[in-house]
Amino acid sequence: MRITSTERVWLACGALGLALWALLAVWTPPDDLRWSVCVFQRVTHHDCATCGMTRALSLLAHGDVAGSLARHPFALPLAAEVLLLWLAAPLAWRGSVRVSPRLRDRWLLGHAGVLIAVWVVRLAR
Repeated sequence: MRITSTERVWLACGALGLALWALLAVWTPPDDLRWSVCVFQRVTHHDCATCGMTRALSLLAHGDVAGSLARHPFALPLAAEVLLLWLAAPLAWRGSVRVSPRLRDRWLLGHAGVLIAVWVVRLAR
């Protein structure tokens, strides 16, 4: 059985994802603003829509689900979704699963809507 280039990319993405997850399991990014890479936060001193996601994923990798949800409530669903999409990719290649462009666009807009809603709630605090 020969591995195609698409499958190699898929496997490489899985290996990279596992390596990043392992890194987050042993390292927690500091809360100090000096370490922030978010330009919006540095300029406005307010979190952007995705601020705290890395720390939330790190807490999740440490097994602290409550802490992760408190840091950013979208981290857990996003992590689960990335894993499911990675697992489902071979089904899409084989044609077993098809996603219409309309559904894909609605899904992406839904994500944007959730991130904006979380952001507005966080800014109102």
